[in-house]
Amino acid sequence: TLTILHGHYPERMYRAYICDPPFVFRSFWSVIKMFVDPATLEKIAFCTGKEGKMLLERDFDTSTTERQAGGTRKLREFCSREFLFDTPFECTFDEKQK
Repeated sequence: TLTILHGHYPERMYRAYICDPPFVFRSFWSVIKMFVDPATLEKIAFCTGKEGKMLLERDFDTSTTERQAGGTRKLREFCSREFLFDTPFECTFDEKQK
């Protein structure tokens, strides 16, 4: 995945935020990060604890960010019919249709 991002979308990502990763992921990351390009490493932010919450609050408007990503906004109820049939292909599920 990193090869695809690096090779096909160079310098397109500002930062990737990884919120409360499980221990298994952190262990895996500690092994593979030595193979990741230094420029890419600078763009990966692990958000855990109070420091992670402060980073998210600094970089995002938490009132518009979902709770699962450190914000305060409640998720909209998912409706498969709306997602599959009522949302135009060029729009995202939460995007307001014009």
